[in-house]
Amino acid sequence: MPDRYPVSPALSDAALRETLDLLGQVVASMSARIDRHGEMLEAQGKLVVGAMEALAETREAAQLAAVQTDAKTYAGKMVDAMDENLDPMFRKLRNAIDGLHRQHNDTAHRLQQLERAERADLERLRRELRDAAAWRQKVPYIWAGAVALALVLTVALPRFLAGNASACAVLGASWTTTAIGTNVCVFYGR
Repeated sequence: MPDRYPVSPALSDAALRETLDLLGQVVASMSARIDRHGEMLEAQGKLVVGAMEALAETREAAQLAAVQTDAKTYAGKMVDAMDENLDPMFRKLRNAIDGLHRQHNDTAHRLQQLERAERADLERLRRELRDAAAWRQKVPYIWAGAVALALVLTVALPRFLAGNASACAVLGASWTTTAIGTNVCVFYGR
């Protein structure tokens, strides 16, 4: 196989030193450039990391904004807040309505009791008025009977008292026999 690279003559010491110096300068220059590139890469890495963090924060903010502006989620939160605030008011309103309903039923029950009592009182009053009307119709007969009784007693009582010794004693009189032999009831004055 033939040599690909032709053999070149060996360099002198001065040329070799100069070449080594040039190579050292090139290596130093390349090292400096690599260091600068490393610093630039590091700065760009920091920028990329910062950009990625910013991108992640932006993405989170966008997701939060999407959640907050999501109609279902927002409506649910609004419903929860309304339920939290309105439920006690609705409970109070329901209690008030229940109380009114109970009072209405109680009032209706009492009104029915009063109506029954009023009907009973009216019926009793009608009955008393009928009874009074019946008595009013009987009053003339009662008075007639009382007058007749008074007349009968006026005539019959003295005869009865005068003819009975026991009745005479009850009246505080004395039963005595007259000179002709008749028994009489006599009141003596003292």
